[in-house]
Amino acid sequence: MKKIFLVLITVFFAVAVSGQIKQEVIASAGGYNKSADNSLSISWTLGETIVPTYVSQDGSIILTHGFQQKIIITSIEENFEVPVSVTVYPNPASESVNIKFESLVDRMINVQIMDAQGRIVRTDRIEISVIQKTINLQDLPSGVYFLKLIKGNLVNVYKIVKL
Repeated sequence: MKKIFLVLITVFFAVAVSGQIKQEVIASAGGYNKSADNSLSISWTLGETIVPTYVSQDGSIILTHGFQQKIIITSIEENFEVPVSVTVYPNPASESVNIKFESLVDRMINVQIMDAQGRIVRTDRIEISVIQKTINLQDLPSGVYFLKLIKGNLVNVYKIVKL
C-alpha cells in the first residue's frame, strides 16, 4: 500500500510540475508583425536578455537559443527607382559597417545613422562614382541602429546591430 501511495504521489507531482512549465518573457514592450504577403515577419521584445546566435559558414543554418529566433533583418525598406543591389556588412558589426553597391553611384547619397528612438547619431554622404563606403561605429554604444540611405526623395533603410 505504501508503494502504491508513493507512486501515485510521484506521478501526481510530475504531472503537476510539467503542466506548469512554460516559456515566458518578462519585457517592457514587444510585438509581432507580418507583411501583407506573409513573406516577412518580425517579432521583438524590449528588455529581453541577449542570447547567442550561431550561423553556418554558408548562412543556411541559424541556431539561436532563447525566446527570439531571428533578430537581424537587413533590409527594411527599399525604394530606389532603379533596382540596385546594396549590401550592408558585417551585421552585426563591432567597429565599422560597409555599404557596397552593385554598380557605381550615379548621384550623391546622404547617409544617416539613427538610434532605436529615431535620433540621428551620425551623418555622412556617399559621393558620385563610389562603389563602397565604410562607416565608423567605434564610438557608438552597443545596440540596434538604422542606416538610412537617402537619394533625392528615395530612401533605403537597413537595420544594424552594433556589438
